Amino acid sequence: MPAFEIDNKHRVIQWNVALEALSGIKKEDVLGTEGQWRAFYYEKRPVMADLIVDGASEKEISAQYQNKARESMLIKGAYESEDFFPSLGDKGKWYHFTASPMINNEKVIGAIEILEDVTERHTAEENLRYYIGQVTKVQEEERKYLARELHDSTVQTLVALIYQLDNFMADKPGLTENQVAKLKGVYKSLKRAVEDVRNFSRRLRPPVLDDLGLIPVLEWLTGELKKSYGVEIAIEINGEHRRLAPDLELTLFRIIQEAMINAAKHANVKSANVKIYYLFDSVRVEIVDKGEGFNLPEKIGSLPRDGKLGLAGIAERVELLGGKLEIRSHKGEGTTVLVELPVK
Repeated sequence: MPAFEIDNKHRVIQWNVALEALSGIKKEDVLGTEGQWRAFYYEKRPVMADLIVDGASEKEISAQYQNKARESMLIKGAYESEDFFPSLGDKGKWYHFTASPMINNEKVIGAIEILEDVTERHTAEENLRYYIGQVTKVQEEERKYLARELHDSTVQTLVALIYQLDNFMADKPGLTENQVAKLKGVYKSLKRAVEDVRNFSRRLRPPVLDDLGLIPVLEWLTGELKKSYGVEIAIEINGEHRRLAPDLELTLFRIIQEAMINAAKHANVKSANVKIYYLFDSVRVEIVDKGEGFNLPEKIGSLPRDGKLGLAGIAERVELLGGKLEIRSHKGEGTTVLVELPVK
């Protein structure tokens, strides 16, 4: 496993054979120098071992690695992260690396950094994300197609039957009272079927989303949820409202729709707040319900195993667009879903 050590002056004191093979830098060419960065970067910058030696704070280390670094749960004072290194291998490699302090008499005398190649895992995850993205895209296209077919074909057929029934009743003044009553029952059933199919079509893919955008479709959604579940939803817009890319608006709508329906069905929610923040290069959504709440698993990836399929679906959609997701919930204290998606 590739590894190296530095002293408290940032000079390399150990450079193993595995790191020689990985970086192409011989041990004798780097020992005693501060050239450890050459194995990973094109320009000089601190590696994680340097930050450990300098006593950098968790905030400073996290910022250096785009908030991907975290304190090790196994080694006191150590930090770990994963990153892509374009300078390693023919096409670059993903490495998980851990930097730990070397301590003598309670003083940091250096640091050791160990690397693990996780390129295959990242490639598999990337392929899975692509597959999920394609499945989601096809699913949305199918929803759009079904909604259009229901509206343009099924609804029109039902409406035509209603007109035919109207005309039949008008042309048959000699119908008995019992026959008229039965035909009126059929008439009411057809009218109810037309409304049910229209509602189902709108739920599959609300046309207002494509025509007018996110805020109007959310206003429609609040009305539907109030009718169906009795949930009162307040929507608050912060920043300058603007139309976003269709895929982004669709994702935001599905996230809010899923969170609200999930809360209404399973958390006995009667009121909720949705806040949307239009920022310069991102859009942030905060969904707060006052329902029953639940105890979160340690990792978001465990949501499906805990039966939280709606929240798991939200996590997948956020990840596909390179966004950030935070879920806060405790039993009896409601649930908050925080989403931030980049605006490209």
